[in-house]
Amino acid sequence: MRVAVIDVPASEYTVQREPDLVSIGNKVDRAIETSFPNGKYLLRAVSLDDHPQLSGEDLVRVVLTTGTDKYDPRRPAVGQEEFSSYDYDIQAGPMEIRASRLVLHPEERYPTAFGGIAWHFYHDAKQDRGRSVRIDLLILYDPSMLSRARKIDPRAKRLRKGLDRFLYKFNDPDDKRGALRGIVRVLR
Repeated sequence: MRVAVIDVPASEYTVQREPDLVSIGNKVDRAIETSFPNGKYLLRAVSLDDHPQLSGEDLVRVVLTTGTDKYDPRRPAVGQEEFSSYDYDIQAGPMEIRASRLVLHPEERYPTAFGGIAWHFYHDAKQDRGRSVRIDLLILYDPSMLSRARKIDPRAKRLRKGLDRFLYKFNDPDDKRGALRGIVRVLR
């Protein structure tokens, strides 16, 4: 299956100060809505800032080859300590396109899907990384090919409320590429 790679020019999207998340969100949402068919997806957001040794092209090549941005098993994932009691492969969130429009989660504070995700990367990443983070790649997966992660250590400390709903495991760990449906590059 051919995996769509979509480019969205967004040089105005920086994290030196809070970006106009509605404007950039509308731009990225429209690109997703016009490039991918109706259906349900899992969406993983990735920042090049977390992969300083790779260019955007290099990271896209890694994802297209392996199905994930997890190319170095020795590299700890963001939130690894907090999530270590779960048998997860990736952090991602559900996304749906219906009637060629992204369906927003009822609790979303932004009128755009990407704007809401970018808000979390701008504000909440400070807890994980100590700084705001710009999203450079969105990776879309077929949700039927992943399952919610399970807690493997019942004695482990509880996660921040609700975070476990973003932890997923590939059903076939040898075919992560088979779950891949698309990549959106949010260009700098």
